Amino acid sequence: MKLREIIAITESGSSAAGIEFVVTNPSTDEFSFTASNCATTPQRIERVRITTDLVVERFVESGWQSWSTVRPTTPGDARPERSDAPRWFRHQMLADGAAAGLALSADTMLLHEGGVLGSLDLAGPPVTFRIEADGSVFIDVLLDGIILEPGETRDLASIATLEGDPSALYSGWAETSGVRAGRRPSRPAPLGWCSWYQYFTEVTANDIRTNTALAAQHGLELIQIDDGWQASIGEWGSTNERFGTPIEVLAAEIQDAGMSAGIWTAPFLAIEGGPLATTRPEWLVTNEAGTPRTAMVHGLWGGRVFALDTSRLDVQDHLIATYRNLRNLGFTYFKIDFLHAGAVPGSRATSGTATRFDALRQGLEAIRTGIGDDAYLLGCGCPLGAGVGIVDAMRVSEDVAPHWEPGAHFAGWPESSVGTMNAVEQSIRRSPLHRRWFSNDPDCALLRPVETTLTSQQRRVLAETVTGTGGFTMVSDDLSTYSPVEWDILAAMDQQRTLVDTPLELIDPLSKTSLSVAGENHHLSVDLVTPTSSLSVTPSKDH
Repeated sequence: MKLREIIAITESGSSAAGIEFVVTNPSTDEFSFTASNCATTPQRIERVRITTDLVVERFVESGWQSWSTVRPTTPGDARPERSDAPRWFRHQMLADGAAAGLALSADTMLLHEGGVLGSLDLAGPPVTFRIEADGSVFIDVLLDGIILEPGETRDLASIATLEGDPSALYSGWAETSGVRAGRRPSRPAPLGWCSWYQYFTEVTANDIRTNTALAAQHGLELIQIDDGWQASIGEWGSTNERFGTPIEVLAAEIQDAGMSAGIWTAPFLAIEGGPLATTRPEWLVTNEAGTPRTAMVHGLWGGRVFALDTSRLDVQDHLIATYRNLRNLGFTYFKIDFLHAGAVPGSRATSGTATRFDALRQGLEAIRTGIGDDAYLLGCGCPLGAGVGIVDAMRVSEDVAPHWEPGAHFAGWPESSVGTMNAVEQSIRRSPLHRRWFSNDPDCALLRPVETTLTSQQRRVLAETVTGTGGFTMVSDDLSTYSPVEWDILAAMDQQRTLVDTPLELIDPLSKTSLSVAGENHHLSVDLVTPTSSLSVTPSKDH
């Protein structure tokens, strides 16, 4: 691949004056580049665009966060109807939300029939590969209006340009980028239970107690209290009246039962009209009019939700104190959700000097400081690269559900909709990130034979996908519905967890419906159409 042109683009879409670029090693399989302002006035840069000579016929579209679409496709399938989705949703799904419906994007990495293009600086500005209808490829480095002063030089990005078998190159790029990002040492994930997919926001303390007792009898190691316990979105120190018991009491009861206590939060959100948004409006990311930017709309919570400006030191102090308190209350496992809000476009304290990606990283680092290095941290709804080196595990898929097909969705976005088929596909397509960036979380296994439309075969596909993509195993059912059949399935999954927890390779990553993953000791095959699966695990010599 050759580079044809590099330009700096302003917010209006015009070329910034006086910006010069220096490219290092452009003829090798990796290049890096810097930008210098040689003009006499400051230049505000929205993005840097690199025109390449690469033309692709088949590739994998991939958004930047846990729930984003991941699918093999062709350049002409941009789905113009996507541009009708709300602005907040488009920016939630893609690093460059404005591109939705106009062109196709591959955030962080472009996997195509001839190889891989991928960012090698995961903590740097977001990199997205834009694929036009004719297959031509542009590389955009998103700078969010950073101001380059006269004479100032900035390092922008390092890009791998790898040609050959995309399967092996995918794994190799993930390994190299993960090492450079300072990934955390791999830690075994606990065998756990989560309240969400059975009780949702109606969970009560008694639901937790009932399942804690059953989980302890069957050797589970973790109870994670999910959404529904908190006083409101943005308040993470007390429970609501319906929940029934202070969380520190439940944490102690879980520990007394011999298990670790886990808690769900959405750290970068504040519900409209809630105490945090009302008392600390200066903490919120704002739009062009100076009013709070809508990070998302959530029906179960009551409507619009705003984002905290995590570039502010006082917000970082708030996050550190919040999570230190939760740790002191007895929690050692933390699921932090809807993390894309930390990177919502808008005005921040550091606008002009840092990107929204920098703000997101600062927020994640504050949470890690609060919980301590020894606590287990699971990210979700997060731009994936931002978590490397901070989280222990990351959700890599859409939510599962007690149904197979995608649920309700905005036009053009069926792959970014709650549904077990989507969770299975995304977990497999992102499997090479496991142990190279973090532990992959494929979401919960739903084994219950009641209150579900999943067939026994579909439940088996989900269970084998959870095991075959690295063995991060959580169940989320009313455990009293389990017969010996379901307990035996869970016991078998538990027995295989250590064997399958190895770096993975995705075989034939451009295949549309037949997916295959290989690890050191196992092989997983899934057919999404049937749907059927096959998992073979070979005990290692020292197991």
